[in-house]
Amino acid sequence: MQKKCGIVTIVGRPNTGKSTLLNTILGEKLAIVSDVPQTTRNRIRGIFNDQRGQIIFVDTPGMHITKYLLGKILIKEIDLALEGMDLVIHLVDTTRPPGKEENLLIDKLKRLKVPIILGLNKIDLRPIFLDNYIKIWEETKQRKVQEMTSELILMPLSALRGINVDKLIDTIFEYLPKGPLLYPEDMLSDFPQKLSIADIIREKLFLLMKQELPHSIAVYVEELQERKNNFYIRAVILVERDSQKAIVIGKDGSILKEVGHKARQDIEELLEKKVFLETYVKVDPNWKKDPLTLKELGYL
Repeated sequence: MQKKCGIVTIVGRPNTGKSTLLNTILGEKLAIVSDVPQTTRNRIRGIFNDQRGQIIFVDTPGMHITKYLLGKILIKEIDLALEGMDLVIHLVDTTRPPGKEENLLIDKLKRLKVPIILGLNKIDLRPIFLDNYIKIWEETKQRKVQEMTSELILMPLSALRGINVDKLIDTIFEYLPKGPLLYPEDMLSDFPQKLSIADIIREKLFLLMKQELPHSIAVYVEELQERKNNFYIRAVILVERDSQKAIVIGKDGSILKEVGHKARQDIEELLEKKVFLETYVKVDPNWKKDPLTLKELGYL
């Protein structure tokens, strides 16, 4: 039997569960998961394989309204991820009402000539706005969802609890084209190593500081050196103000130490080797606007 292979882009507003869905599908942690908006800032490719073939999932930043260069770059990431794909998952949070971002996103998606799965996420909670999202699509297409057949496929699910995730995979394979695999079958992701490490550190910062620095923090790996018995990593944490620097460092360096400890554990698992991790905090009020800094961060 000839295998199937294709690219599936996951899009949605911030905090709809895109990264959670990707991690659940792959059975391993690949993307940052946090309650803080815009934790995903890159297109992350996760590769799923089984006897039917290969699905290359592309996780994207959340669609949002922005005035910063960084935000515009993130929106561009979504546009690029919608080029050349075979199927789109439009993931929505059925516990929250649709927002302006939803209309912006649907405006992009309605032009596509590929199947779209409307992922109605968080059905294990109180999905009181489920019908609202279906209605938006019906108004956009000017016909009932039952008449859209393969254009729009409804998929109630819970990314966190894995409800209907297997059914989602089955549905994706139904619509993928036959063809050769694009990646080796034992490959989980082609996301650059330095960016993966930076994302791990950034996730630990979000988890420890909750809402204190929702958009004003970034991380890049300045040095990554493999030695005989370990990896040496030097990472820079960027903030916009001195007051934020103090928060990140914490009293007597407590926050930075805890971030380093938790991040090192995940990085050692990623690299399968002992890690010596050095982090320091740098204040740059204009990092979101500076093309050179954004290039260092992997956004350009």
